[in-house]
Amino acid sequence: MAADRKHIALGDLMMLAATMIFGAMTIFSKQILAELEVFNMVALRFLIAFAACLAVFHKRYSRLDKETFLHSGVLGTFLFVSYLCMVLGCKYTTASNAGFMMSLVAFFTPLIILVQERVVPGRVQIASIIITLVGVGLMCLSPGFSLNRGDLICVMSAFFYSFQMLYTERYAHKHDPIVLGTLQLAFVSVYGFIFALILEDSFRLPVSAAGWWQLLYLALGCGALGFIFQTSAEKLSPTSHTTLIYASEPVFVALFSFMMLGEQISIRQMAGILLVFIGVWITVRPKKTDEELIRYAD
Repeated sequence: MAADRKHIALGDLMMLAATMIFGAMTIFSKQILAELEVFNMVALRFLIAFAACLAVFHKRYSRLDKETFLHSGVLGTFLFVSYLCMVLGCKYTTASNAGFMMSLVAFFTPLIILVQERVVPGRVQIASIIITLVGVGLMCLSPGFSLNRGDLICVMSAFFYSFQMLYTERYAHKHDPIVLGTLQLAFVSVYGFIFALILEDSFRLPVSAAGWWQLLYLALGCGALGFIFQTSAEKLSPTSHTTLIYASEPVFVALFSFMMLGEQISIRQMAGILLVFIGVWITVRPKKTDEELIRYAD
């Protein structure tokens, strides 16, 4: 039991690290898009990420089998569709609204589990989700908020990313999480090249040193290290932990914007950040019992 709790704690820390890395993604993505079109950037970013991972972990790929390849393809497909919805949604809504909609991963994941496995979250988990989403809402949503088509597209992004996280946890227990988490990057890169050739005028590389640094952070930080952490975390921690920690990403977006861009954090946003941390802590705190879910009998 103590060893299991240590593994869960390690997984929680790895997911927190991944979420922090993803938090800077919004800033660097906006900057690099001044030089590259969307799918051009996606193709390059994930290609560099996969190439770097393959160079480091090539010995692990000697154990690659057909099932791991296919499961990585499933994860890569969910990841790409989610990213595509996020990019399209951000065209029609604000970044703050998009951040809130993406945090709905914490709502969709237990709902999908309920439908697929007839497992309902316990009262503690429900309370954690509500507190976290209220906190993210205070951070992201402005007075007079109303849904528009961009918000709805971002909701679809969160929906598909919920499947990506859910199936990552399932597959990570069957395969090497490093191979599983890095091979999906190759699939996303292939999709990016295909869409770039179909929808964009030309394919090019960054023209400035700053553009290359931004691309390398997105590739090696968010692409390689972030997804290695996420996949490894989901092998160690339950989905109820990882999805709620991921929902705190807008907190890190706000903090990085404050530190790197000088954007101010209002009192309302500070209250939201506090609620997010309370909601996450309720779920990940050490417990006397590990039982968090109630399974209905068939």
